[in-house]
Amino acid sequence: MVGTGKDTPSPNATAAAAGAVRPGRLIDSPPTAAAPHGALLAITAVKPAGQDTVEVSTRPATISELLGQTWANIKRALDPHQIQITPQLKNLKATYVPNPDGADASASAALELDMSDAVPLPGGAQAALNGSLELDPSVMFSYQGSRGMLAPEQARVGFDLGAHARWHLTAGLTGSTGRVKIPVATLTASPVVMVGQVPVVITLNVTLCAEVSADGTVTVDTTQAIDGNWAIHADYTKTAGWTSTTEPVATTISPVNASINGHASVRTGLEADGSVALYDALGVKATVEPYLRADVDGTVSIDSANRVPTVQGQARLYGGLDVNGAVLARIAVLGTPLAEHDIPFPVYHHEWPILTRQFALPGAQPAR
Repeated sequence: MVGTGKDTPSPNATAAAAGAVRPGRLIDSPPTAAAPHGALLAITAVKPAGQDTVEVSTRPATISELLGQTWANIKRALDPHQIQITPQLKNLKATYVPNPDGADASASAALELDMSDAVPLPGGAQAALNGSLELDPSVMFSYQGSRGMLAPEQARVGFDLGAHARWHLTAGLTGSTGRVKIPVATLTASPVVMVGQVPVVITLNVTLCAEVSADGTVTVDTTQAIDGNWAIHADYTKTAGWTSTTEPVATTISPVNASINGHASVRTGLEADGSVALYDALGVKATVEPYLRADVDGTVSIDSANRVPTVQGQARLYGGLDVNGAVLARIAVLGTPLAEHDIPFPVYHHEWPILTRQFALPGAQPAR
């Protein structure tokens, strides 16, 4: 929609349209088939095109032009029924789980994805994946306008991703595989939030993948559970410019049942690659990956019903969380001068021990 377009009014509306379509006027469009992420444009020129039509030239407009001196602080939970789901596994089923505690920051239902599939791995191996993933995403937008139209005093755009996942992965891995991603689904939503009387389109995209990697020869049969809540946002102030923040409110990773056999370093995880943007132009993108990592030389077996793991050889298990991403800078959508590239933010990495190294000798009990 950026550039030159044509608007064809009805004959009775020609005079009114001629007055409404004029240079300087803003076009603030909700999502449509032609502009699935909405459109924020400013009319730069209007000229007759014949047969009661006009030819309109436009440029990208800024949020500051749209909102001016408005103040807003919005956090909106996404209605899961309005999330478009594109399955990446053959057997993926979507259901909606009622949330009795649904409030402003929590939807009345959560989206649950049930998965089951076998996927090929490098070297001719195969992994079997099944489990469920429950998501409770929300988007956030705050804005504090200032006098004039150059830039706001401050602004924030971001997303909050709450997730509960449980999945069972079995695989035989040989050599250095690198990180193998198993795509699960892509989720897209474009909610419209009202800032006073003005609609603002926020676009959220999330791609979900299971991930497995190994350096060595190992067989893996593990059932994992992950609970987490992660807030990712980009912030702007006149004094500091753009910064980004990761807020891992909570992350719990539990190897409910795991059997790992071989000599290798192996890692399994769940990756959420998400972005949120105003009119698909400025915002923040991030990859959130909670994972389980194991260094094994021998056999380790963990059963949630037995507090003492069985280890033959030696093993270390760790839970971890990686977050990396960037501020999306496509146009000067806030009126601030921005380069046409992404601005990376510092990587967040945290890892903690679940099981320290253990030995089991013949006839001896395993040590804790």
